[in-house]
Amino acid sequence: MTARPTLIAVTFILSLGMMGKVGVRAQDNIPGMEIPQDLIPEGANVPTAVDEGVDHYDQDGFPEDLIGLLVVDTSPVGYMVYLENIADPFLLYAQFVNRQRDGVFLARSGTIEDPLPNGEVTVIPYGYGALKTNTSYVSLVEGVLLPHISDNQKEYQRFVIRDLYLGVALGVTGLLAEIQYVHAEHIFGYANVGINFLGGVGGDWLAPLNYYRVPVHLGAGLRYPGLLEPFIGENHWGIGAELLLGVGDADQDQQTSSFVWLPGVFFEIEKRDLFGWSEGWAGFRPRDDYREDPRPFNYHVRSLYLRLALYLNIQDGADTGYVGFDAGLGFRYNLIGPKIPEHEFKETRVVYLNDEYREQIHLQLEKRRQRIEESGSSQQ
Repeated sequence: MTARPTLIAVTFILSLGMMGKVGVRAQDNIPGMEIPQDLIPEGANVPTAVDEGVDHYDQDGFPEDLIGLLVVDTSPVGYMVYLENIADPFLLYAQFVNRQRDGVFLARSGTIEDPLPNGEVTVIPYGYGALKTNTSYVSLVEGVLLPHISDNQKEYQRFVIRDLYLGVALGVTGLLAEIQYVHAEHIFGYANVGINFLGGVGGDWLAPLNYYRVPVHLGAGLRYPGLLEPFIGENHWGIGAELLLGVGDADQDQQTSSFVWLPGVFFEIEKRDLFGWSEGWAGFRPRDDYREDPRPFNYHVRSLYLRLALYLNIQDGADTGYVGFDAGLGFRYNLIGPKIPEHEFKETRVVYLNDEYREQIHLQLEKRRQRIEESGSSQQ
């Protein structure tokens, strides 16, 4: 941000000025830092304005285009502004841009429609986020006390919501630890590993799910907003395919397999707003100050889910049956949430400076230097 170097330069000069006349003269070149010589990235000393005709005048008589930017004409001495009902133009002295974060959206539960001042809406699709910024251009015109301030220009920088979840589940196949990656709230993949409490028990009725000690689940699927909202509130459904692997001999039977593999399909119902979980911040630590921490309240997610699975026992279905069943209840939490684009909460930059206005700034700085010298002399 450009404001901090400016403040540091001014404070430094004032401190030297209080030391006496010699200190001020030795630092005469420092105030020049307050006048930018390089106006990148906003432009090569060109105002953000248009010269394609006036759409309307604001309440102060400044000409504006359809979206509220200042309308200017070019001339050999710079850019000119024709105020309403005044024949002769005014010289555009300077223009500044102020950009500030206006919000961060995460469309986790469906499409978000954000209304704009003109009545239109900006759509943020399900599974995406958006960094919303508000930009205003402030223009100084010769001989006019009030500056022109453009209509707020809204900008949206979209990004994909990506989450890494950790969780735990208890089901027919055992107590499981889960890690899951979710892309754009739609596509997910997971891996579960745990302990099979039913290993070695249940006989043929549970076979082959009781053959092994350690279950490993590898799966992937699609997630979308559920259809039961009128009955249970906001919910998400997931469907996909899974491979269940079982290792470690649990039943100590030489006639059964110590390694089991079962392909299958699953269906999952997820509920995120139990116990008021969706109403506030869900991070382990409190949020930092909003100026430094852009994460919205729904950045972290806590949820309970019910997963039902059917497996096809190709390995030894002729002996134990071709269909296996699993049901489990679990909890998950996204330890790592989406990456929000880098930005400053608020920044002000110089877009344009006319040479005449530069001279006036130098003159003001010279008067200021003389005032500090006189003040220092009077204190001696």
